[in-house]
Amino acid sequence: MKVVQRGSTEPDSLFAIVLPGSGYPALGPVLHWPARLLAAAGWRLAVVSWSPETEGGRDPVAFVEGALQQAAGEDVPDLLLTKSLGSLAAPWAARNDVPGVWLTPLLGDPAVLAALQGMDDRSIAVGGTGDRNWRQGALEESGMEVVEVPDADHSLELPDWRASLAVQAEVFERLAAHLGE
Repeated sequence: MKVVQRGSTEPDSLFAIVLPGSGYPALGPVLHWPARLLAAAGWRLAVVSWSPETEGGRDPVAFVEGALQQAAGEDVPDLLLTKSLGSLAAPWAARNDVPGVWLTPLLGDPAVLAALQGMDDRSIAVGGTGDRNWRQGALEESGMEVVEVPDADHSLELPDWRASLAVQAEVFERLAAHLGE
């Protein structure tokens, strides 16, 4: 696992940790553009990367929480920006009152689902209705903003690349609005 610092170098700036998916790095567009959005807004970022050989093993929750702790160091982040496997940090975020941007979270995991259902309007979850890890309506009662992309898969993609690009741009605009850009 590797952690790269990006964005602001000011110690008093808002701090976000970027946790990627399984085989979906922070350079993938679904994480890259929201991270760029945060950096452009002056956030300090700790961007985590891991390889398929090391991601999760027998205890993926402990793995993700360990990566989060390593990225945080002595700080408590102001926000988590996660994709898929990174959403296993949701119980940690709930315990520590840290909001998140939950991109294609693993809603089939009971602990992730329960944690996200208890989050407030500081958080936002985005998933595609064509994603087997998404559960339509499962977050309706939560206080967070929920964005469902019709027919999008686990990468928030559609069969046509132009449609994928358009829908992802819409999602990024929603994230910008949610984060107060």
